[in-house]
Parts: sequence; structure tokens; C-alpha cells
Amino acid sequence: MVVIEKILSFLEDPRYPSVGPHIRLLSLTGLWHPDLKSPKSRFKIIIFLVTVAFFLSQYVKCIIKFNTDDLKLILQYAPSHMGIIKTCLFQKDYKIWEELIDFISSVELKQISRKDENLDKVMKAYIRRNRRVSYFFWALAFFSNFSIFTEPYQKNNFNVNGTSTYLYIFDGYTPFSREPNGYYFSMCIQTMLGHIVSAYVIAWDTLVVSIMIFFAGQLKITRLYCTRMITANNEESHRNIAECHRFHTSLVKYQKTFNCLISSVMFVYLVVISVNLGVCIKQIAEIEDDLPTLVSSCVFLMACLIQLLLFYWHSNEVTIESDLVSYSTFQSNWAQSNKNIQKEVALLALTTRKKLVFRAGPFNVMSLSTFVSILRASYSFYTLLKGTN
Repeated sequence: MVVIEKILSFLEDPRYPSVGPHIRLLSLTGLWHPDLKSPKSRFKIIIFLVTVAFFLSQYVKCIIKFNTDDLKLILQYAPSHMGIIKTCLFQKDYKIWEELIDFISSVELKQISRKDENLDKVMKAYIRRNRRVSYFFWALAFFSNFSIFTEPYQKNNFNVNGTSTYLYIFDGYTPFSREPNGYYFSMCIQTMLGHIVSAYVIAWDTLVVSIMIFFAGQLKITRLYCTRMITANNEESHRNIAECHRFHTSLVKYQKTFNCLISSVMFVYLVVISVNLGVCIKQIAEIEDDLPTLVSSCVFLMACLIQLLLFYWHSNEVTIESDLVSYSTFQSNWAQSNKNIQKEVALLALTTRKKLVFRAGPFNVMSLSTFVSILRASYSFYTLLKGTN
């Protein structure tokens, strides 16, 4: 327990109250590199480029010499391949991500400096939830990786007549034979690069979820600001109303920025996960008398479902919280203020009616109803695959 507490305390960063552990993980993987002159940062970027090249080689091999087994392998581990898309787009929009994270930390540090008991209560609640979700997902990803990277060894076939089948995790290019001992060197490289991609996926996914939790928590704080904005002093009330409007406007602005950063990735992920779930369900249905493979496949399927649910659940919460901000303006003592202040309160209620939604592409709203639709689409794809046998 003492070791775990030390690790958890190491992950925290006082400069980033909400996203501290995620910045630590991004720094470890090399995705967060404020100092490009550092030898460590450059080495991690080289590792990133090697990993991207390895995964791209798998697609090139599949195109040049098409093989249904290679295509099935890509589809089976498609969520891992998404790590390449996520990290490439993260590097492309690095400055925007940096600006967004600086905004998050500046808002939280300013609120902490006020030493307001009510604000601290809300902030501690959503940060605590952030940690629970993130650490749970990290642990789930660890066990899922263990099942993924041991599965090929369990499925290798050794026949009496001398012919053997050796399976891969990712069939990217490696300068080794497909037979032992070259097979084990190839698997070692695939396992290392697979863990690196997994770290990319975990870092990106939990960062996105933590930012969604941040927006939901800050909308609760906005409601708190609105309920306390009217005082006995009209000038102070006017300033409070203006501050509420400014703060809500800044949240809307950065929520739009954040939505632009993740929308295209979420659309690709929506398509990939729908196909991948159908493939996984089909494989699980075909497993007979192979308990280890069944367990590993179920763990992987559960991890994919939880990963998807985390996005859509917390996106849905941001939308719900944004709907409640406008109502909170009338929970203040507006009725006891003068007409000018009452007009400002009514205007604030109108301007805070903006519904904040996250989209996966231009058409799909990230909500729980969309999550259910994805499950239906995955089942439809499974029945299609089953019907083609």
C-alpha cells in the first residue's frame, strides 16, 4: 500500500490539479514534449516514428499481398491501431492541446487560490472521480494487454508431420524469419511496440475523459456562481453577473476547441469499434473447448466496451450539466434586486442556454442513445459476418 501511495503521489502535479497524472503519462510516452532540445524528448519522438512506421508496414503488406488472415488480424486489434491515428493527430494539433491544458490548469489554480469551501468541494469531487476512472482504466488496460500479447502463443499449432503455424499480434515488417528463432525475435519487437501503442491509447483516452469530467465539473461551479451572484450591493451584483457570463463564455469557447480536436478521431473510432465488436463477438461465438482464449477474448471485448462507454457517458454528462446552467440563474435572489439587475439576470439566463455537445464526426452526437446505436450496429455486423459463413 505504501508503494502504491508513493506512485500515486508521484503522478500528481500541482501545476495541473485535474490532468496531472495524464500529463505525466504523456511525458513518459513522449507525446508531451515542451522541450524539444532535450535528448530524452528526441529519443521518444524517434521511438514514436519507428512505431508509426511499423504499423504502417502492416497496411502496406496487406495491400501489396492481400491476405484475408492479415485483414482479420488488423480488424481484430483495430482499437490498438487507433493509437497511431490518435497520436499523429495529437502531434499535429500539439499547440492547441497545450493551450487547452493551460486553460484548464489556470482555471483550477485560480479557484484553488480563492480558498472557497464550496468551490473546493465541487472541485475535489470531480478530481476524485477523474482519478478513479483513470486508474481503473489503466488497470483494465494492463490486464487486457496481458491477454492480448499471450493469445498468439496459445493458438500456435504444432503438428506431428513437421508443419507448424505461428501466429502474430501485429504483422508489421520485421527482418526475421516466421519460424523460430526469428519468430520469437519478431514477437519481442511486436510486444514492445504494442505496449508503446497501448500507452499512447491509454494516455489519449484518459486525457480526453478527464477533460470531459473537467467541463462537467466546471459547469457545476458555473451553476454555483450563478446562484450566488445577487447581493445587497447592486454594483457587486452587476460585476458578479458579468463574471458569470465571462466564465461561461470561456467554457463554451474551449469546449468547442476540444470538440474540434476529438471529433474526427471519435468518428473513425466509432466506425472501427462497430466493426471490431462484431468481429470479436463472432470469434467468441466460434470458440470451442478453449477456455484461455475465451477468457482473453472476453476481457478484450469488455475493455473495448468500457472504453467506448467512458467517452459517451461523460460526454452525455457535459450536455446534461450545460442544460442546468440557465435554470440556476433563477435560483439566485434575483427577485429582491432592482429592475436593471433583473434584466441582466434574464439576459444571462438566455446566453447560458447554450447546449454543449461533443460530436463524433459531423452527424453523430456523443450520447448514451448513440452508444446504444453503436451496440446495435455491431450486432448487425456480427449477424452479417455470421451469415456469410
